[in-house]
Order: sequence, then C-alpha cells, then structure tokens
Amino acid sequence: MTTKEEKGTCNQSRRSCSSHPAWLLSTLAEMDERMKMLALNGNTNRKVEGGDATDTFAQRAESYYQKRPQLLALLQDLYNAYLTLADRYSQTQTLAKQYNHHHRRQSSTLSQIQALHLDGQEDTNSYDEEDDDIGAVSDVESSLSYQPQPPLPMHAKLDVEAMIAEVVMKNVECDILLHEVSMVERRFGESTRKIELQKSLLEVLESERMILLNENVRLGYKVSALMEENKGLASESLFMKRKAGELARCVLKMREDHRVCMLSRKIEDLQGQIHGLEKRNKEYYEQLMKRDQEVERQLLKSKNKKKKKLGLEVCFQVHKLKMVENADVNVNGKDGGKVFKWWDRVKNLDLFICGPNPSSI
Repeated sequence: MTTKEEKGTCNQSRRSCSSHPAWLLSTLAEMDERMKMLALNGNTNRKVEGGDATDTFAQRAESYYQKRPQLLALLQDLYNAYLTLADRYSQTQTLAKQYNHHHRRQSSTLSQIQALHLDGQEDTNSYDEEDDDIGAVSDVESSLSYQPQPPLPMHAKLDVEAMIAEVVMKNVECDILLHEVSMVERRFGESTRKIELQKSLLEVLESERMILLNENVRLGYKVSALMEENKGLASESLFMKRKAGELARCVLKMREDHRVCMLSRKIEDLQGQIHGLEKRNKEYYEQLMKRDQEVERQLLKSKNKKKKKLGLEVCFQVHKLKMVENADVNVNGKDGGKVFKWWDRVKNLDLFICGPNPSSI
C-alpha cells in the first residue's frame, strides 16, 4: 500500500510539475531519487527485521545511526532548496511588479501621446466645426477601440518618436531612482531596526546600570557597617588580648604558687623523714652504745674472772698460762673487731632509702 501511494504521489507531482521550469524539475527529481533510496533502505531493513526475530537493541541503534547521516543530509538539502526557491520566488515577484508598473506607465504615456496627436490634428485641419466634432468623436472612439491610426506627416512622426524616446528615458531613470529609493528604504529599515535594537539594548543596559548602582549603594552601606563592626571587633580583640595576657600572668603565678606549695610540702615531708631518720639513728646509736657497754662489762668480768683464776691456779704450768693469754688476746681482738665492723656498717648505711618516695607525695 505504501509503495502504491508513493507512486501515485510521484505521478501527481510529475503532472503538476510539468509546467515548472527546468531547474525546479531537476531539484524535484533529485529529491525524488533520494526519497526512493531512503524508502528502499527502510523496506530492506523491515524485511530483515521481519525475517530475523532475534533482533537486539544494539542492532536497531546501529541501523538508526547508519540512517541518521542520510536523513540529516536530506534535511539540509531540503532546507537549502527551500531557501533558493524562496529567493527566486521573491525575485520573480519583484520583477513581475516592476514589469506591471512599467507596462502601466508605458500605456499611460501612449494614451497621452495619442491625445496630443489628436489635438495637433484638430489644430491643423481646416474643417468646419461640425466636421471637427465628428472627427474628434471618431478619434476618441478609434483610440478606445485600438483601431489603426491614419498616416502621420514626417515632422509629426519625428516629434512623436522623440517624445517616446524621452518618455522611455524618463521611465528608465524613474525605475533606476525607484530601485535606488527601494534600496535606500531597505537600508533605512535596517538602520531603523538596528537603532531600535540599540535603543532596546541601551534601555536594558540603563536598567542594568541602575540596578548595579543601587546594588553598589547597598554594598557601600554594607561595607560601612562591616567596617564599623570590624572596628568594634578590633577593640574587643585588643581588650580580649589584654585580658588573655592578664589571665596568662595569673596562671603563671598560680603555677608558681602551686609549685612552691608542692615544693614546700615535699620539703616538709623530707624534713619529717629526716627527723624520723635522725630519731631512728639516735635509737640505733643508743642501742649500739648499750651493746658496747655490755660487751665492755662482759670483757671486764671475763678479765676479772681470769685474774681470779690466775691467782688461784698459780701452780699451773707456764705453757698453759701462755696458751690462755694468747687465747684471751685472740678472743678480745675478735670481739672488738666484730663490734667496730658492725658499727662502721651502720654508719655507712644510706638511711634515706628507707624514707617515702618524694614523687609520690
């Protein structure tokens, strides 16, 4: 059905375009050929789609992108052909108007020339008034019915030809002037349009300028307010800096006082530890002194006992006495050495190790 309709439309277009010029027929033939090519491509694609049931979206997209440049080229050609047809149509319309205007002017000039010629004939002829009236009526009727004129004399023909030439020259000059006037009018119209556009642009720019001026004024007020706020903030920042300096000094003083307090507490604790250690040292010293005194007493007692034994045992042998004396000397040396060594060890002890840790305090 589509091919039959396309054939019918093509035949109708050919019949209607048989009266058109050759250039139009050539463009129409090219367009028909391109439309046929597109129709054939569409039919083949449809046949392929009907034969292959497993058609994917990618294949359709590929076929679309293959057809797209042809369609774009066809649309571009249609647009260019439409522009050329519009230009030629406007040119033919202007030429037809000029031809009609020129034809009307020529017909009016010919009627004026015929009227002048009839007036000259009326002046030259020496007919009676009745004959003149009849001749004038007959001349008017002949001019209205476009009947052939009677032969004119040579000087009248020359005058008429000169007048016709002058009229034609005047018409040509008038056409040239009209063309120039039309060009000037076009330029004037274009200039007026440009002026109107420029006026509208100026109005828009003026409105934008006023808006920008108002915005500038508003921003100026805003900047002044911000400057005042900045001054206030600067003064506040200076005040805060001063306060911060004072607070820093107070913090330093508090830290120093805290450190002094901590050190004083540590000193007091250390003094208490020293006092306690001194007490313990005195106690240990007293205990040692007591032990020394007891040891001395025991030694004295042992010496006294030995002396008593010596007094009683005079009859012992000398060798035994020597052995006893040597044993006493050795005993005394050993006990005294032990006591003095123990006392030296007590003195050399680091008694501060036994105190509390100052860092924990």
